[in-house]
Amino acid sequence: MLRTLIIDDEKHIREMLSGIVNEYCSNIRLLGTAKNIAEAEKRIKEWKPDLILLDINLSDGSGFDLLARIEEPAPMVIFITAYNEYAIKAFKFSAVDYIMKPINVEELIEAFKRCEMQKEQDNLSSKLKVLLKNMDGNSSEAKKIVLKTQESIHVVKVTEIVRCLADHNYTEFFLENGKKLIVSHTLKEYELLLNDYDFFRPHQSHLINMNFVSRFDKVDGGALVMSDGSRVPVSKRKRDELLQLFDQL
Repeated sequence: MLRTLIIDDEKHIREMLSGIVNEYCSNIRLLGTAKNIAEAEKRIKEWKPDLILLDINLSDGSGFDLLARIEEPAPMVIFITAYNEYAIKAFKFSAVDYIMKPINVEELIEAFKRCEMQKEQDNLSSKLKVLLKNMDGNSSEAKKIVLKTQESIHVVKVTEIVRCLADHNYTEFFLENGKKLIVSHTLKEYELLLNDYDFFRPHQSHLINMNFVSRFDKVDGGALVMSDGSRVPVSKRKRDELLQLFDQL
């Protein structure tokens, strides 16, 4: 059972979330609520919750300000946000859990289930660093993505990903340094995240970084040869789109 604290400066949101927890979430023990950073910091120190539901915009600062003041080990976090699509992409890149305002009951319950399955305290500080960098539109650093395998949490520069391979509900990442990481999300999810960063899906099972393409062999249906020596098939449906990309290089 996850001991949970709700932190939001809007009274009706606190009441709504409390009602959802009490009615639908038998795996959640609600400790109470807080309306600002000062109150939340005091209650986190006193109650030591396993999980906090945290509004990003609070009356006396941001949810990030609060997290910077929390002593380790930090609780798990589900962010509550009204941010736009760009910011949501940053959340997904950083592998942090979030729910959108207005609150959807089913989405909140699913977020709780993910936390219940997690249980262990994964590396929140690493994920938050990635999140804050990715939300900073003025940062000159390469975009980073958090990839969670069964054994570890990896922070990877998008520019270091050579290609991705679908394996049912898993995705295999092949990196420039030769490492391979297996993550329990579908290739489609990563296609949506990476399509703005020179990634292309030439085949149902493959997603590639165009910056690591060595050549395109047109024979036998067509295949891309990558910088790591791998051959990636190109479907007939994607061939023309690929050739247009080459024309733009």
